[in-house]
Amino acid sequence: MRFFKSKNSVSALAMAPFVSVNCDIKATVSHRVEFHTQNIQFYKDNDSNRIGYIGRSYENGFADSRKGMMFEFTSDIQSGTYSPKDSNFPFDTFQYYESGANDDFSTSYTYKPESGSITVEVVQSDSEALRYIFIFDFKGKDNRTEELHIAGKAELNVFMRSR
Repeated sequence: MRFFKSKNSVSALAMAPFVSVNCDIKATVSHRVEFHTQNIQFYKDNDSNRIGYIGRSYENGFADSRKGMMFEFTSDIQSGTYSPKDSNFPFDTFQYYESGANDDFSTSYTYKPESGSITVEVVQSDSEALRYIFIFDFKGKDNRTEELHIAGKAELNVFMRSR
């Protein structure tokens, strides 16, 4: 499914709109420095209403110091407060991740919510913009490492722009 469709002109149908991403994620992570980034990638599934955001605190080439957050959900997500244990938990992916490296190898550690809550505010979800605010406070544990407490806010804005 295409989210951003212009209703105003026939010529707009021939050319896909430009997508502009304007996002911010801030989080405190137990035993870590504060996580803060505006380096966020938006992606969408053209065959469904699934969308995703990957927030990174690094540039390519820094395999031993990567950390970030990833959110995948449907664009018709509803405002509300959700527990990761709820059967109606609306996220396909909601996680904090970081990397580890040695001289020969790097690996990724993912921390998905096991307890806590995520509050979703749908600011706008239409053909002109997808705008969401997530307030999160959860504990997650990678299968190989310690449990982390992650709390913060993500403001995710994607705008359709014509030529």
